[in-house]
Amino acid sequence: MKNRMTTAGMMTARYALIHGSYWMVFGATYNFITVYLLSKNFVSHEIGLILAFTNIFSAILQPLVAGYADRSRKSALRYTTSLMLFICLSLSFIMAVSPAIMFVTASLYFLLLTVMLTIHPLINSLGMNYINEGIPLNFGFARGMGSLSYAVMSFVLGKAVEEYGTDILPFAFIILFGFTFVFTISFTLKNRSFEKADASESGGTSIPSHGDFSPLTAIGFIIKYHRFSFYLLGVILIFISFNIINIYMIKIVQNVGGNEATMGSAFAIAAILELPVMLSFAQLISRYHNTSLLKLAGLIFSVKAFITLISSTVGMIYLAQSFQMLSYAIFIPGSIYYVNQVIEKKDMIKGQAFTTAATTLGGVGGSLIGGWILSAATVKLMLIVGLGISLAGSLILLMTIEK
Repeated sequence: MKNRMTTAGMMTARYALIHGSYWMVFGATYNFITVYLLSKNFVSHEIGLILAFTNIFSAILQPLVAGYADRSRKSALRYTTSLMLFICLSLSFIMAVSPAIMFVTASLYFLLLTVMLTIHPLINSLGMNYINEGIPLNFGFARGMGSLSYAVMSFVLGKAVEEYGTDILPFAFIILFGFTFVFTISFTLKNRSFEKADASESGGTSIPSHGDFSPLTAIGFIIKYHRFSFYLLGVILIFISFNIINIYMIKIVQNVGGNEATMGSAFAIAAILELPVMLSFAQLISRYHNTSLLKLAGLIFSVKAFITLISSTVGMIYLAQSFQMLSYAIFIPGSIYYVNQVIEKKDMIKGQAFTTAATTLGGVGGSLIGGWILSAATVKLMLIVGLGISLAGSLILLMTIEK
């Protein structure tokens, strides 16, 4: 038992490095896209279209890649994730040295974000595989370290962009993707016999063998898990509103007198306040039912959207961002555990991918709706529409989340 806990601590630390570096590069590429492309003479609705196509293609790819991961061993999952990170690293390098031609810039950013978003469910599954084999890896701690790293990156990168301009961003991508690649390719348990012993000691909770995975199609998954599929609709609506705020945060803070540094600070505040919740999530679900926490998070997403709407100062924007600790910080680890609770083990990676695809589709709606409204109307109208969508999503979550 002592050896197993030591192994769990070691694997948790290494898994935290993966989450830390991945969420830094996620924030750098996804949350700074509007700042970067505005500086390259793109307008809001063009940025919205790029992000929409990015999210559509990644939403298609996520279940396909997860289907492959379902049929593969952990080593194949790790190598697939590492390969995709290497592709992102290469695209970042090309972006850094390529000429500032709008079509080239748009194409490179589209490819970069599509692959980066497709990696997301694979990184979640890297950890859940070990948990299912009886190694008590602390997912909440690892994801919390991702939030902390994201906070530091957002603050530092916001200041750096304000000081040196947006051309430094591709070089930041290169460094961060490089770290994530190294941490992921080396994420393996060397003592395979000990790993098997841990799995048997955990009471037979090991992940199914290679031949036990279900070849369930996307349509078959929706039919088999119909209530879960309605839950995913609520997730999509919640994340349309969430992404309207995140993607166009630079416009929101400028509307109340802020700038790039303000935007970075807003993201940093949200991420810092996420940290204690994510770190203590294992204790939270031991005291409160995970489904109750998910319902609470769904409601708080709408509270955050409302406070953002009525904000007239930078301070109020910061206040709205603080509600991330009771919405996003609960929902992300909670939704991952929820898949583990309501989806059969043989379909688990596919369930994780569909959950991530739902948040990704939220990115499609958020980018398109936000871009269209900003090009034709005002920030205020964009936030009103976002609040209405969030309220609809909250209601669906309350009705469909099951124990």
